[in-house]
Amino acid sequence: MSQAIQTENAGIYDEMDYSAEYSDNLPAILKQLNISLAFTSYQAARLMLVRSDGETLDINYKSFPRPMGLTVTQDSLTLGTFTQVIKFQREDLLLSQVKQPLPTIEEDITAPRIKPKEPEQPVSGNDADAGLKAEASEPDVELTQEQLERRKQWQAYQKALFAPLDERADACFISRSAHFTGMINIHDIDWGDEGLWAVNSSFSCLCTLSPDASFIPRWKPHFISELGPEDRCHLNGMALKDGKPAYVTTFSQYNEPAKWRHSDEFNGTLMEVAGNRILLEGLAMPHSPRWHQGKVYFCNSGYGELCSYDPASGRHETIAKLPGFTRGMDFYGPLLFVGLSKVRDGAVNKPSPLKEMYPETFSGIWIINLEDSSQVAHISFTGNVDQIYDIAVLTDCSFPELIEPQHPRMRNHFCFPALTESRDR
Repeated sequence: MSQAIQTENAGIYDEMDYSAEYSDNLPAILKQLNISLAFTSYQAARLMLVRSDGETLDINYKSFPRPMGLTVTQDSLTLGTFTQVIKFQREDLLLSQVKQPLPTIEEDITAPRIKPKEPEQPVSGNDADAGLKAEASEPDVELTQEQLERRKQWQAYQKALFAPLDERADACFISRSAHFTGMINIHDIDWGDEGLWAVNSSFSCLCTLSPDASFIPRWKPHFISELGPEDRCHLNGMALKDGKPAYVTTFSQYNEPAKWRHSDEFNGTLMEVAGNRILLEGLAMPHSPRWHQGKVYFCNSGYGELCSYDPASGRHETIAKLPGFTRGMDFYGPLLFVGLSKVRDGAVNKPSPLKEMYPETFSGIWIINLEDSSQVAHISFTGNVDQIYDIAVLTDCSFPELIEPQHPRMRNHFCFPALTESRDR
C-alpha cells in the first residue's frame, strides 16, 4: 500500500507540482531510525528534505539554481549549485528561535535604524524585509485578475517567511559559508582529509577548493590530455575511501569536447584513482560510485541497475534492476537509498535503454536491504519532479529544518563560540 502527499508547504508562490506517493512503512522507518533524507533535483531547482513524524511524511523544498552534488557530516550539509558550493552548519541551539515568529526589521534590535529607500523596481521574492515595505508603497494601477492573484500569492509567500517554522523540527541547518566556483558543472562532492573534493565535469578533473581560485585541479583520467571547459568524457561520479578519492565514473573515454554526446555506443567506465586505470568499461551512463563495506557500489544508470564491484576479486554484480534512471546513493546500516529519475530526451545520440525496457519510468527514492537485495520502501514523485541527482542520509534527526542564504532569518540567527579573554590584557 502507498500513501499520497500533497506538499502544500512547498511554497505558496511555487507553481510546480511536488506531489508524491510513498509506501505505508516509510514514515515509521525514518522515525524509528531517527534519520531523514536530503536530495537534489537540478530540473526542479530544489534541495528537498524528506521528513517524518512517524505517521506521515513531509517534503520540504528549498530553491537553488541547479543543485547537484550533496554531502553530509554529523554537523553539516554541503551543496554544489550552478556557480557555488554552500555549506550549512547544524546548529540545534537555534531550534527554539526558529519555532518563534521572526520579528519585522523595524522590531529587530539587531537591525540598523535607517529608513529603507523606496524601491524603484519590483523586489525579488527572496528579499522579504524589503518586499513587505514595497507592498505598501506601490501606486494604484489597473491590474488584471491574474496579476492580482499573482500579487496576492507573492504577498502571502513573503509573510509566510516570518511565520514560526514547524514545531516538529528536531534539527536546524543554517547557511554558514559559500565558495564561488563558476559554472564548472559540479557533480559529486565529498569531504576528505584535504577538505572538500568535487567532480569538475566541465574540466574533466577532480578538484579541491581554495578561497584564492575557482578550483584547484588535482587529478584527471589518463586519457584526458589537457584541462579545458569542454566536458570531454563526462567525468561525473566520485567515491572517497579513507579520506581520499578512490574511484570515479565517466560516460566515455573520449578526449574531445563533449564527444560523448554524439557517440552511438555506451563506453562508460568505473576507474581507480590511485592507479589511474579502468576497472570496468562498456557501462551505460554510470553514476554515483560509493565505497561501502569493502565494495564499490555504483549505478549503471542507463539500464536502471544498482551494481557492486569487489576490488579484491574483480567481481562485478548487479544487485537490483529498477524502473528508473538510477542516480544518487547513500547508506544507513544495511539499507541502501538510491535515487530514480524518469527517462528524458537528452542531447545525446544514443538514448537510455530504459526507454525500451519499461512502459513507464519513475522518479523517487527506493530503499534496498543489502542483506537480501529486497526492496524495503519507496517514495515516488507523481508531479513535476522528474530528475533526482544526489541523495544523503541525515542522521540523528527525523524532521530537520534548513535556512537558506536569502531567508530573512539569516538577519538575526547567530551562532558563535564563547569569548575567551586574553591573559595579556
